[in-house]
Amino acid sequence: MTAPVGSPGGAIARTVRFHHGHATSDCSSREMTSTLEARELVVVREDRRILDGASILVPPGEAVAIQGPSGSGKSTFARALATLLEPDAGAVLLGGLDAQRIAPTQFRTRVAFLAQQPAMFEGSVLRNLEAGPQVHGKSLSNVRASELIRAVGLDEPILQREARTLSGGEKQRVALARALANEPEMLLLDEPTAALDPDAGERIVALLRELRARGLSVVMVTHEEAHARALGGTLCRCERGRLAIDS
Repeated sequence: MTAPVGSPGGAIARTVRFHHGHATSDCSSREMTSTLEARELVVVREDRRILDGASILVPPGEAVAIQGPSGSGKSTFARALATLLEPDAGAVLLGGLDAQRIAPTQFRTRVAFLAQQPAMFEGSVLRNLEAGPQVHGKSLSNVRASELIRAVGLDEPILQREARTLSGGEKQRVALARALANEPEMLLLDEPTAALDPDAGERIVALLRELRARGLSVVMVTHEEAHARALGGTLCRCERGRLAIDS
């Protein structure tokens, strides 16, 4: 059974923009089509069902935390939801369309996936932020880069630093800014606080909560109960490869 989250009725698309270091939501006239759904996902590895009919429905603008212990299948679910892993059965849909019918670059622009330990590209932080728009034949202005980096709680001088030398918390924030440079409709994060100290982890969750308040959908996978609840929105439990809304 699908675990529905929130209500999509009448939602209008909001593109997150950044001005003077703060996120703002710019309502456009087009209908929002970024409902993300997983239907009865099954993933089998060595005769073991890692996912056993896992389902979820995430309407536009919602925050969902998926919490569960190690080995529950939550990270596998996140990768399948991001179309980085093909399930043995079931389907992922974005805006009602089967993800297999959406070009991978388009899907991953609309649904930005952030891994537990995000990889930084060689070169400066600025070069990392420019990478996404360049894939789509666009450029990123210095003003826009500064707005993005301030929006994730970092100072502008970091733009000139070598990205691979950053701390874990800095890399997470740069990865967020890099994803936001593509103006996604949804953020999907796998254990974004697992490798961070408690203070850095809390700051990341606070940032995600703010981004959701500004119009982005946020789906966060975590084993931390406190972080799952701090995100706000809906809390789902992952156990034995299935999801259920926490009541």
